[in-house]
Amino acid sequence: MSISSSFTDFSLAELFQLIDQGRKSGCLTVCTLPDIHIPGSKSHYYYIWFRLGCIVAAANHLNGQGLSYKMTQRGWVNQQIIEEVWTQTAATLPLGSLLKTQGILSIEQLNSLFASQLHQIRELFEIQKGVFKLDTKANLPLQEMTGLSLRTLEVALMAVRGLKNWNMLAEVLPDVSSGIRSKTDDKPQIHLNTLEWQVWELADGSISLSAIASQLNQPITIVQQAAFRLMLVGLVEEVSVAEFIVNKTNDPMNSNSDNSSVFGFKKSKNSETFKISTSFLQNLVGFLKT
Repeated sequence: MSISSSFTDFSLAELFQLIDQGRKSGCLTVCTLPDIHIPGSKSHYYYIWFRLGCIVAAANHLNGQGLSYKMTQRGWVNQQIIEEVWTQTAATLPLGSLLKTQGILSIEQLNSLFASQLHQIRELFEIQKGVFKLDTKANLPLQEMTGLSLRTLEVALMAVRGLKNWNMLAEVLPDVSSGIRSKTDDKPQIHLNTLEWQVWELADGSISLSAIASQLNQPITIVQQAAFRLMLVGLVEEVSVAEFIVNKTNDPMNSNSDNSSVFGFKKSKNSETFKISTSFLQNLVGFLKT
């Protein structure tokens, strides 16, 4: 199954979230569009491969030589040895794993190679104009794989942290008057930075993001972005502060339930967990059920 769309409909961060939640495998092809204001500007292609919702490889070409080029460029191994190992062994394992098994590369070198592939992916999050195609039947490129993998949401979280231009995600940031509520009582297993931890610890749904920003002495935009990242990895959901207080007050287990008549708020549109465009959801209804 394949699906194609444009980044004008939704962001790469949202796409990564769906790939992770659906534990999808396959290849994501991203094509940047030429900038008409820059003479000689051209389209560029990027390829990202997934397995069960984890990123396993990334390259700029489909010739299967991207990983080999990185190795030889760093002087770790020559092309002849790579070809000998690849042709003399059954090609059922990633190239990086084969070279490590032969004692040619160390785990530290594989980590460095995989990190360079992830860096290519992080750069894609700055794309404002482009198209993509996700093919869930594409074969995995063993010659481009180090044997390492990382959960898609981990990569998306790191990439979004480094964003310089948030215009693409402006419409999906939580409202300043909304609250956020943790979706789990357990300590998050995903790696968070200091601000994300602070925001998560205050995510009880009873105070607005603007109040959280004031309490943490941080600009509201920075707190909105941190809250978005927590939403992206599924740790919190956006809620209406007023609605949360009403529900909590009306809870029969709450001793203050008699005060519920004080509130008369209607359900807020900001209680949506994640604001994704209608066309995006229509395109992916069948995809997520596959």
